[in-house]
Amino acid sequence: MVFLLWCATVREIGAQPFYRVAPLPFNTSYANEMAAVPYDNGLIYCSDQKANVLISKTDLEDRPLFYLYFVPKKDSLKWGGSRLLYKELVANAHQGPCSVSADGNDLYYTAFGENGNGIYSARKEGAKWANIRPFTYNRTNYGNIHPSLSRDGKRLFFASDMPGGYGGYDIYCCEWTPRGWGTPKNLGPEVNTDRDEQYPFIQANGVLYFSTTGHESMGGLDIFSVREKADGTWGMRIHLDSPINSASDDFAYAAADADGQIGYFSSGRNGKTVDIFSFESLFPVFSMCLPQEENDYTYEFFEPGTVDLDTTTFRYEWDLGDGTIKKGQVAEHTFASTGHYLVQLNVVDTLTGERFKQVASYPFDVLDIEQPYITTKHTVAAGASLSFDASKTYLPEMDIQEYYWIFGDGMRTKGEFTEHIFTLPGVYQVQLGVIGKSKETGEEVKACSFLEITVTQ
Repeated sequence: MVFLLWCATVREIGAQPFYRVAPLPFNTSYANEMAAVPYDNGLIYCSDQKANVLISKTDLEDRPLFYLYFVPKKDSLKWGGSRLLYKELVANAHQGPCSVSADGNDLYYTAFGENGNGIYSARKEGAKWANIRPFTYNRTNYGNIHPSLSRDGKRLFFASDMPGGYGGYDIYCCEWTPRGWGTPKNLGPEVNTDRDEQYPFIQANGVLYFSTTGHESMGGLDIFSVREKADGTWGMRIHLDSPINSASDDFAYAAADADGQIGYFSSGRNGKTVDIFSFESLFPVFSMCLPQEENDYTYEFFEPGTVDLDTTTFRYEWDLGDGTIKKGQVAEHTFASTGHYLVQLNVVDTLTGERFKQVASYPFDVLDIEQPYITTKHTVAAGASLSFDASKTYLPEMDIQEYYWIFGDGMRTKGEFTEHIFTLPGVYQVQLGVIGKSKETGEEVKACSFLEITVTQ
């Protein structure tokens, strides 16, 4: 049965620095808690704990039934007591996982019972959930499970083992039409495999998260993210590293904000039961990012107090220190690179070619603009790999410790050099953030700049 995920052996995984994870305090030691989604300043989640002290309902295999529960959040650290979401949703079948519309008025949930696995919807009416209806494409010969409604309510993602897929459960999507939900569309081979792909979650920024054992898993179910391309196919699949993924089953990712800075997932890493974990992004936040300025190594040289020598046989000659000689009272020159140069102005006898007099001599520094600097192409085709280089960053007052990249499409990474694939055409604001220590005070300092990248079809 796909719904129940019993745990693999746990092994310790080295922490990945982008996230902090922690089990939620309302997890129990005797039951499974899983598939949490934000709702009404709290969470709806699934659990097979006893819904009634005196009655313990079980399925045909004598396992406790999963029901939907709600737990309110009191503050940033404390949670209230859990309760059944609504007793009218309870039947002699497993209930959940679920998805709630952005306005909190529509609930889509899974029911597992004797008549198959299907998706149902309910409408909030006051304090009750009413108007319970089966999903248009529910059938008795295959299952539809794990619904995820897009923020605008126009798309419903779900898992199904309907005929015509890649094998096992695949992820599908329906579009809302004036006549209801349109025909389910399989998301294709970038997402789906011959194994089970489950627990889709469509984030507000358009990134889809799902769980599977069919790709590059660390063990059991792992969580992946993917973004839709302009042609309706799905782009490069990204595996979420530890501490979100582990050697055990990790699944049911759900963000609590638009960009996935905070949220929840489920895991069997703690032992015999599945627990709900919170995650918090540790990726630094950079504010006051300025547009990247292009370095210009072109300068005009002149020496105050010089006189016009045009009526004589003498001429001014500039030695610009990089092997370039330019004649004239004023010289414009573009240096090939930064560096320390000795610039000299001489008076030369045009008849003999000999230097008659040195008018001025001074060291001249050609420097980059003080900023994080992104070296890359400004235009790239969707689906092509683009290299990014931060080595020309010039921040002389900072000992740089790390470089952070924010690509503007929901993806982030760190390092002085990296590559990225944009899957959708558009104009993306790529940010390069730098963290280091002030050479003067030793305190942590940040700097940030951005560059616009045009991604073509």
